[in-house]
Amino acid sequence: MEPAFPLLGAFGERERLKAAIKNRESLLITGSGGAGKTALIKSVIAELHNVRELVQVQYSSSLHQLLVDLARCLLAAKHRALRRRAKAGPDVEKWLSKQTSVHLKGLLWTSLEAEPLTIILDGIDGASFPMYRFLQRLYFVRGMAIIASARDMGSLGALGRLFWDPRTILHVGPLNHSDSEQLFDLVAKRFGLERLDLVEFRKKVLDSAQGNPGQITEMCRLATNPLYVSGKHIKFAPIRIDVVAHFLSAAGHR
Repeated sequence: MEPAFPLLGAFGERERLKAAIKNRESLLITGSGGAGKTALIKSVIAELHNVRELVQVQYSSSLHQLLVDLARCLLAAKHRALRRRAKAGPDVEKWLSKQTSVHLKGLLWTSLEAEPLTIILDGIDGASFPMYRFLQRLYFVRGMAIIASARDMGSLGALGRLFWDPRTILHVGPLNHSDSEQLFDLVAKRFGLERLDLVEFRKKVLDSAQGNPGQITEMCRLATNPLYVSGKHIKFAPIRIDVVAHFLSAAGHR
């Protein structure tokens, strides 16, 4: 779901995530591709714009890449404990390029144990045991919190050992019909689709998306492409095929 569009519904989910961030509680957010997990995280972070001691990192299946990305985010956030230990100098990228995984793990462990914060790890898929062992130590540091997102428990891989308690899991479900209609109308207007025949297209989009905000948004976005339009008629079938392929491809790449 594109960040320019408001997050509809999900009031309870927003409040649960805000409470987890404020109280430094680890939390797993689950939901199908396009359900709005990333949008939920962005929305809550925007509401809590004054919150400190929080970094957001996109998940990488490569442990070394995750370590590099996390170190980069912490240094950019002026994490004092890491800056003291790393002594990265003015050229952070050059310093990062020279670091080994073993050295980065040690630096991150000791720095975050000295100055804990909340790590938001978005898009977990098939985590390895080395990834689990690195995050496990952080998970149990007093004052640390890990807020992660994944499609489902099966996508966690080895990290399922951390998020086994149902009380630490927040599921993002589909929009209800009223919110789905509101989102379609908003997105169609934002993309300038009013000049087209939307009656049939609107019904087919809402029926096929089944409350998935990412799919509603993507189908409307594709309708701006002349390849999917004939006169004022929107060719729904090829749009639907390409949207399904897009989400399947995204799932396969994670």
